[in-house]
Amino acid sequence: MIDTRTLPPPEQVKAAAPAGPVHLSEIHGLRGMALVLVVLFHLFGNGRVSGGVDVFLVVSGFLVTGSLVRRAERGKLRLGAQYARSAWRIMPSALVVLATVAVATWYLLPKSRWLDIWEQVLASGLYVENWNLITNQLAYGAAGPAASPLQHFWSLSVQGQFLLAWPIVVLLLGGLAYLVGRATRTPSLVRITILVVALAMTGASFAYAVHLVAIDQQVAYFHSLSRVWELGVGAVLALVAPVLRLPRVVQALAGWGGLALVVSSGFLFDGATLYPGVWTWWPVAGAALVILGAGTTSALGPRRTLEWGPLRFLADISYELYLWHWPILIFFLAVWEPVAFGVREAAMVLAASLLLAWVTRMIVARPTARLVPSGLSRWRAFGAIVTAVAVTAAVLVPTSRAIDSMEREQAEQLRASSELSPEHPGAAVLTGGSRAGDAVPDVPFRPTTDVAALDRGKGFDDGCFQEIGPLDLDAITCTIHEPADPTQTVLIVGGSHEVQWEPALKVMAEVYDWKLVQIGKAACRLTLEDGSAECQAWSRDALDAALAVQADMALVVTTDVRFGKPERVLPGQVDMWQRLSDAGTTVVGVRDNPRFPHDPVTCVEEEGPDSASCPAPRAEMYNPASPVQGYPGIPSSMVQLDLTDAICGPVVCEPVVGNVLVYMDDDHVNASYVRTMVPVIEKMLRAQAAWLFRG
Repeated sequence: MIDTRTLPPPEQVKAAAPAGPVHLSEIHGLRGMALVLVVLFHLFGNGRVSGGVDVFLVVSGFLVTGSLVRRAERGKLRLGAQYARSAWRIMPSALVVLATVAVATWYLLPKSRWLDIWEQVLASGLYVENWNLITNQLAYGAAGPAASPLQHFWSLSVQGQFLLAWPIVVLLLGGLAYLVGRATRTPSLVRITILVVALAMTGASFAYAVHLVAIDQQVAYFHSLSRVWELGVGAVLALVAPVLRLPRVVQALAGWGGLALVVSSGFLFDGATLYPGVWTWWPVAGAALVILGAGTTSALGPRRTLEWGPLRFLADISYELYLWHWPILIFFLAVWEPVAFGVREAAMVLAASLLLAWVTRMIVARPTARLVPSGLSRWRAFGAIVTAVAVTAAVLVPTSRAIDSMEREQAEQLRASSELSPEHPGAAVLTGGSRAGDAVPDVPFRPTTDVAALDRGKGFDDGCFQEIGPLDLDAITCTIHEPADPTQTVLIVGGSHEVQWEPALKVMAEVYDWKLVQIGKAACRLTLEDGSAECQAWSRDALDAALAVQADMALVVTTDVRFGKPERVLPGQVDMWQRLSDAGTTVVGVRDNPRFPHDPVTCVEEEGPDSASCPAPRAEMYNPASPVQGYPGIPSSMVQLDLTDAICGPVVCEPVVGNVLVYMDDDHVNASYVRTMVPVIEKMLRAQAAWLFRG
């Protein structure tokens, strides 16, 4: 969503603009129409992208550039005044929403979500939320109770970065061209110079967007450099539209044709998986055509439609409506958990969003915008900027302190969970190493639900575990533990279900002087047949890397467990195990861990560890016996570890066992519980591969 209020009031802009075909009232209406599409698709589109944000980027580039260039042509562009106006027109409403989200998160959402959302509050307030989403590998997704209430701030961050950088570019280029133009009596030199740069910027950004979409569309969707071209299209239009004189009929056709492209975009293309690549030209071209067609005196044009009263009202509150509608939708889904989100629920969210948007516009946006009129002196501009920084700090500094406090608390909880305790026997309760009564009822379980997702071994550290993404196809060999004189070399190879066992192997490696090595990539098994093309490409390199390690033992996961589906062996893995075995490596295959139909961590947090709704039936996930037994092609030397009885009871798989929370999420065992499984893992390895424990 783009806020064109970063410019002076429309009447001032129009008065300052040279005579030309563009009417701002129609551009204003285009913004309102695009907003309607954004909101409707968020409410009903199930993750599809309307193309409305792409329209806003074009409109923003058009209006901002037009304003900047007009000032540059007169030699009156001042950065201080420009930044002051921008800050006071976009930040007050945004800060109100961010403060509300921060407080609502603390009051309404589970503690496990606080840190992530507060970090996004900080990133959004600093206009780097798009980079935060990229760093945390969060893809654009449909609305849901687990979605981020600040996901939509990615586009505001892109716009904010543009509003920070583009005035500097225009000032430098425009100032130089203005001086040269005066000396050479070439009045249009400012506009020509900036046009050349805008064209180059747009072309380079579009080429980069196409390239990045091809290799990692999820990153491209949020990336500033792959979005600049849309703002650049608007900038180019601002420089050429005033000098174009199109026939009235052509303008009318351009206007209606552009509207058709804008409205149809979300119905024809799933922008969440295609943008900002080539198909983004559909809504972008639509916005450009409307801009070129605006101002026609022909009765055939879309001017009356774009100046329709309700549409104009939506355009007036569009920035605030965009800010409010998404967090209201997410909190509604998270708190009330409706069985179905239909017309009635959508109407409730829309009504609340419209009301809050109008109130915020009247009480916050308009009064604060009047504080920074056009023609600010240097000192008043400086004072306005300092005040804006102070107001922003008043919201973000407490959030930052809350983040620091929670991070310290979580670090202490993780440290405590890493230490074995007789009051927290964990797996020993199921495997006979402890009596059930040893799990003292009055002792809180650990780790707590808010740190469960962080309770991971060293194998998940940055630089050691490769995340999802086609840019990460070259396998990384990571040494977890290396004694001076290792007795054995043990390798973990595969995805997160393999890497989650690293804490147990690390305990044994430290005791028995094993060298522990890892080759891991998220969501990938070691296979050349099953899984995504990305994983198959990684597996080719991972196999070569695994063979180069010359490990004595390699741990893999042998089965695939899906709730409600038969447990199975992925046939593409069997050949890889045989290749490792042929190279002299003993393959240790671990039966897959449970995959819940719900998040057991969230369930425990909301309903308590004794709730009957949190466990999952064992029979819905596991076959009576492991399907690996008797499977054709399994290496004869393979060691099979069936740890199911150390995780699940005979009937159900509990989320808390022996006062220890078992899971990180719906399908990963956390490090604290894995450490309680060391005795049973060692016992099984000693029974089938006793040589591992000989020096």
